[in-house]
Amino acid sequence: MWVQVGHTERATNWTSAASAPWDRAVAMQPAARRFSVFFKVCVAALSVLGASAAEANGRFPAANYFVAGPGATNDVLLLRTTFGLQVSRNGGRDWSWVCEEAFASAGSGDPSLAIGAGGTAVVATFAGLFASASPYCAWPAAAGAPAQGFGDLANTADGTHLVALLGPSGENALYVSADGGQSWSAGAGLHGFFGETVDVAPSDPRRVYVTAYASGGVAVLLRSDDGGMSVHEVTRTFGVDGSVYVAGVDAHRPDVLYLRGNDGLGTVLFESDDGGFTLRGIGATRGTMLGFALSDDGRTVWTASTDATEGLQRSVAGGPWTRVGGSVSVKCLRYHAGVLFVCADEVVDGWSLGWSADAGDHIAPLLSLRTLQGPSAECPASSPVTTLCGPRWDTVSRPLRTTEAGAPPTPVYLDAGADAPAPPTDLGPAARDAGAPAVDTATTPADAGIPDAADAGFDAGLRDAGAPSTTTSGGCGCHVSTAADGRGAALLATALALWSRRRRRRS
Repeated sequence: MWVQVGHTERATNWTSAASAPWDRAVAMQPAARRFSVFFKVCVAALSVLGASAAEANGRFPAANYFVAGPGATNDVLLLRTTFGLQVSRNGGRDWSWVCEEAFASAGSGDPSLAIGAGGTAVVATFAGLFASASPYCAWPAAAGAPAQGFGDLANTADGTHLVALLGPSGENALYVSADGGQSWSAGAGLHGFFGETVDVAPSDPRRVYVTAYASGGVAVLLRSDDGGMSVHEVTRTFGVDGSVYVAGVDAHRPDVLYLRGNDGLGTVLFESDDGGFTLRGIGATRGTMLGFALSDDGRTVWTASTDATEGLQRSVAGGPWTRVGGSVSVKCLRYHAGVLFVCADEVVDGWSLGWSADAGDHIAPLLSLRTLQGPSAECPASSPVTTLCGPRWDTVSRPLRTTEAGAPPTPVYLDAGADAPAPPTDLGPAARDAGAPAVDTATTPADAGIPDAADAGFDAGLRDAGAPSTTTSGGCGCHVSTAADGRGAALLATALALWSRRRRRRS
């Protein structure tokens, strides 16, 4: 992930990842239609906001986001569900439930998660940052972080450094932690931007990437080279008509960055090897890309979308995209410490979290939500988890007990040895840098589209007409001048950012 130092903005270049043309439904439409799509999305976003509080706790139980750690281990597992957080401290053998009330998140949307060094669990909510240590019985507000809405959260590979994104509503800024998430301090202010996603290079805490909206709803990529204390714009030229999210950063190469760009109902996956200056499309999905994962060595990429016919897709060493994982209905992906973790559909698949040791060829069930027993019995009677969550468990778990999905499968644990999924097959020589993977037309239709150079500037006039100017000031971040109608555009951008956060989260 790489953000340009200074403000000598450089146009983004494209190279085609396949011979297929840019999606005709998007690439050939006039700029006016592109703006119309944006406006309609904003209107829908405003209506969604009004219903968010009622919807957040009335959803059917499901898993939708996952992180593991600390560091290079898979000891602590955090699984975000629609009814709270599931926590394991022993690699998935035992789980306990933490209700949303324990970290002030009830009715405020799905939190982002991270695991810091030492196993500190951190959640980012609309009420602030909350940190908890094992056995995770109390979730106090993190020291130094304001009690405001945080939209995203990321950590380095060792869990020592964490970066949180304050916004998109109200103040937008970065907050950083150098002690595994226990305490936080203010970083760069994102003046004139509405933050969307943040990520920190696993191998270099100085490199931080942010996607955001500028005034008028224009997606931008920002970068920091000083650990989030200042940021500068890299590009706002993506060639897609929707939100852009940081998907991941290579574990060893901070300049290698992956972005997801919503385009109509589908998503385009971009790769950059120069910190975001040059983007090339390397894949596309017909449905919204729900999951993205990148192997520790950077050779293998996985994606999954809302389109069940696409399933779990894998590209190795820049090769074609092929379907793996059988018929699992993937809801999220995460690769960590040699394991590919997969969120599934409890009703359809019979389990909600699984794992693979062979790059997705075989996926073993690890957790069925129907086997959960509620809050941890290790928590003292006076702890917040016991007092707040305990009385609610019977009501919250009732939909799980009445799910007609057959008997829960026998879990396969991460240290199961011979009982684990089949070992990795020979995936071929390391050749990811040889070029963008060709699209496997057997699994990815030509009309899904991947951008090329001819399409990069087709709506440049629309973008440049209202693009804000950016100046730097003493390391305090980006400062953007706005036009007279900037206030209205800002409100629309905020609504869109809040709405799109409900659709995303990265991998």
